[in-house]
Amino acid sequence: MVMIKTFTAIVDRQKDVETLQEMKDYIDARIRALESQTSEAADRSSGKGREVVASVTYRLEKVRCGKKGCKKCPHGPYWYAYWKENGKTKSKYIGKNT
Repeated sequence: MVMIKTFTAIVDRQKDVETLQEMKDYIDARIRALESQTSEAADRSSGKGREVVASVTYRLEKVRCGKKGCKKCPHGPYWYAYWKENGKTKSKYIGKNT
């Protein structure tokens, strides 16, 4: 499969452990999100009545602290979740490691 070969090539090109750990953390978070959606869909179909959020996007972002002259900016990377509610984009800080 072409996509798997491309992914493998991207992983193999990484030269530092930090970047690979960030990629691993992202994949782990994505797996948990998909597992959660699967179990929530099963609960909904079994009549438990749980609401499923249609789509949550997880992003790894670097942020500026806003302090004048900060030599460490940008800080991070930190995980953020984004989703839509009533037509508005909502976000939530997840943390440095998930």
